[in-house]
Amino acid sequence: MREPRLLDLARAAALPSWAALCGPADLFCAPRWLAVEQDKVGPWVPAAHGCLVAGEDDDLTAGLTVLACDRAVDDDTCRLDKMVRELPDARHLPADELADALLPSLMCGGWFNSTVLTRPGADAQEAAAARRGLIDEAVATARHQGCGAVFFPFLDAGDTALRDDLRRAGFRELPAPARHVLDADHRDHEAYLAALPSRRRVRIRKELRLFSEAGAVTGHTALDGSNVERVAALAHNLERKYEQTSTLGQLTEWFEAIAKHVPASVFTAELDGRLFAMTLWLHHEDRLYGFHAGFDYDIGRGLPMYSVIGYHLPIAHACSDPAVKVLEYGTSADHAKLLRGTRAMPQLLAVKPLTPRAEAVLDAVASPAAG
Repeated sequence: MREPRLLDLARAAALPSWAALCGPADLFCAPRWLAVEQDKVGPWVPAAHGCLVAGEDDDLTAGLTVLACDRAVDDDTCRLDKMVRELPDARHLPADELADALLPSLMCGGWFNSTVLTRPGADAQEAAAARRGLIDEAVATARHQGCGAVFFPFLDAGDTALRDDLRRAGFRELPAPARHVLDADHRDHEAYLAALPSRRRVRIRKELRLFSEAGAVTGHTALDGSNVERVAALAHNLERKYEQTSTLGQLTEWFEAIAKHVPASVFTAELDGRLFAMTLWLHHEDRLYGFHAGFDYDIGRGLPMYSVIGYHLPIAHACSDPAVKVLEYGTSADHAKLLRGTRAMPQLLAVKPLTPRAEAVLDAVASPAAG
């Protein structure tokens, strides 16, 4: 087998053997998403990124996306220092101290379901050797780029083989938020509701009734040039609420790049012709990925916007579309998601410090991850 090597995004995305590594849960490593990242739009995409591969170009055994994240990347799904700061034992540390110690850092496996991609049907021993080789190459790449640490942000706690290989390579396991999925295996929305406890059904029906009584008009459409600016404006409202630094222009360009490369749907709500709520979902194989939301809190005041637009409309759509098997809800808001029937999939943050300063910070904040 050839030695692991680093390809740029365009080269990797052009290889059919790279696409073959990506399954339904791997949108953010798939060629269509790599095309979005090649546009380098906004504070979410680092300038230094690529794909580590093992095997011949026409027959890859394994692959791993790598992104070098520094202060210019302002998103807590990419920034190791922000993830570490969420740990209970780290909240006393100044943000600048964590950033100085851990950045730049090399993120591996994408900022969702972080993993080493392996060719389906590959020989088990060959795949294991390729996986270990890519982990070692990722560490070497991080050292070469002067990173303070290398990390897998959202590692499936059930992937014992990868966890064992990362421990062998000196990675530490820290807590990470669970990933939530909802199986769209109901014949329709009413069947989905019937599967929930009665108290939840009553609550959901009340939320839907409030929308109807207010005269709110809901809809579902593709993300494209006709609506991208309005959708981005709502998303920018939410970004400002959570003190993100992205501009409206950056968000608009980001959504334009997504609309260009990835099939995407927008669920919306309007009052008197004014758009006041939206959630943006990306299509990949048999899945819908919840990607962004946006609200006008003045127009939609008092209405359960996130509940209706973020849950009920996408779930109803998924149940009616036989091509959609799973809704990927990502992380955060565990309670709200579990109430609506999601499955929580435990995850870990795997980190290898590469400098004495990074090691000291992780020693100070490390609390063993469950599992």
